[in-house]
Amino acid sequence: MYQDFNNLSDFYKTNIGRSLKNLISEKIKKYVFLYDHEHVGFFGFSEPYSDLLKNKKIKVFNFYPAKLGISKNNPKENSLNILHDEEQLPAEDLFFNHLVGVHYIENTSNLKKTLRELWRVLAPEGKIYLIIPNKKSSWSMSATSPFSSGFGFSKKQISDLLEENFYDIQFIDRLVYFPPWKLKILSNHYLLFEKLGSYFWRFFNGVYLCVAKKRIYSTTSLKPSGILRKTKVISR
Repeated sequence: MYQDFNNLSDFYKTNIGRSLKNLISEKIKKYVFLYDHEHVGFFGFSEPYSDLLKNKKIKVFNFYPAKLGISKNNPKENSLNILHDEEQLPAEDLFFNHLVGVHYIENTSNLKKTLRELWRVLAPEGKIYLIIPNKKSSWSMSATSPFSSGFGFSKKQISDLLEENFYDIQFIDRLVYFPPWKLKILSNHYLLFEKLGSYFWRFFNGVYLCVAKKRIYSTTSLKPSGILRKTKVISR
């Protein structure tokens, strides 16, 4: 599926799109602990997942990549919609307490610079929540899937990528085992397919939920002694 705002909006209006949104939202909710007056940044296509922030006195910033487009709807009172360059975010250092990325990382033109920019604007001990497609799944290969554009990843590739860009991984979870087919039986019983899939075809999940914390210190080795020391990361 071509990554366009209208295409993604249309997909999430379908039964299978609503099932995908419900499953991912409920999973993220278990790990996102928000406090009043915090700053939260959404990256990529965030509209279906705004329910995560109901009844919260926080400031929300919805960042849309230029190639995706932006919502014409007026944002809510506590939110702001921003069209941005993924390699140069219009935000101060250490500004966000939480970052959520959906339909984002796999579509960036420069993955390393994008992750470093997200690291820059994330507060110390701040957390990032990423939904990333599994390259082995039907969601990554189907032309009708919103996760078919860009790159798919393996669990090891995701782990290496986050470690190399100064994030401490909390966990990487597998989810979305039902296929991206617009069949009523799938949307009505997606939780059943999810349970069966996690047992019978465990490694063919549609996406990964990655939760990581910003690393302030990185461990390096001093030669020739090989003694480990902690070095403060001061640059991107």
